[in-house]
Amino acid sequence: MKGSNVAAFLIGAIAGGVTALLYAPQSGKKTRKQVREFVNEEMGQAGEFVERAAEKAKNAMSRGVRQVQQGVSQAHEHVDNEMAGAKADLCECANGRKE
Repeated sequence: MKGSNVAAFLIGAIAGGVTALLYAPQSGKKTRKQVREFVNEEMGQAGEFVERAAEKAKNAMSRGVRQVQQGVSQAHEHVDNEMAGAKADLCECANGRKE
């Protein structure tokens, strides 16, 4: 699920739960307590979700950084090898060994 879909789902769940509690046939004090407990529980779950999502994003970013670093290292190695080969070819041409 994308972030905006998750946020919409959580907001809808909280709104639906609060609406259900408000229409329940009981005292206002009891209803307010239930609403408070429900919202606190949902907010806790939302916080846990955000923490898990942040951890996954951090791990994905770390993997991406490592892959980019490996790619850059391989590119440097390739360029260094090509430069060494080109330098050797130039030296041979300068010494008249190669045409």
